[in-house]
Amino acid sequence: MTAKEKIYYLITQYKKGKYDTNTFCDQFTVIYDTEVDYDTLSKIENRLFYELSTITSRFSPYEEDLKIPNIYYGEQEVRSKVDEVMNKLCCS
Repeated sequence: MTAKEKIYYLITQYKKGKYDTNTFCDQFTVIYDTEVDYDTLSKIENRLFYELSTITSRFSPYEEDLKIPNIYYGEQEVRSKVDEVMNKLCCS
């Protein structure tokens, strides 16, 4: 499975509830940031995955972290961005 295929698999499985948000964020960040050859992604995939990676790399499950403005993202932001990615890439 290519890194790009792993990303699509991970996103669809997260949406189906097969991964918790913390695991999803860890896995997505590692795959996107270290395994993906960005030249294999379309322009829209590059933009959307980059935006999602920005959120997943700063995800925190802790309420006290989320009180700090403009640092961490919570589960709702992750889910919202995943929904946007799926809608724009038609993989829902």
